Amino acid sequence: MDDDQPSFTRIIEPATAGTAPQPVSAGEHPTLVWRPKLGDEQAFPLEHRTATIGRNAENDIVLAGPTVSARHATVRRESVGVVLEDEGSLNGTFVNGQLVQQHLLEAGDQIQVGPHLLVYVPPAGGSAGAA
Repeated sequence: MDDDQPSFTRIIEPATAGTAPQPVSAGEHPTLVWRPKLGDEQAFPLEHRTATIGRNAENDIVLAGPTVSARHATVRRESVGVVLEDEGSLNGTFVNGQLVQQHLLEAGDQIQVGPHLLVYVPPAGGSAGAA
């Protein structure tokens, strides 16, 4: 793809009742779970105060694709909970099918970055805020 040509993200509709993927078990830390294909998943525990998401290898969560910005979004553990913030990406960051600039994550939220879908899983029995 030519770098001068814009790329577009197809919005993945949130799952309807009865079709949602099975929930991932909560752990010690809030976690983002990526399901690249049916029956496969990769968990990204949010062990530090911030985690970056993007195409660049220096990010904490690296997602490939022309519609993923080099530094697409940041996830922060705050006293109120876990906050997702778009970092000015060209194609946007979506939560449950809605374009967001900043969003306080709740259990089961579906985060779309380019073609990738991640699911937010809060920690087991604890506060999701800053450690």
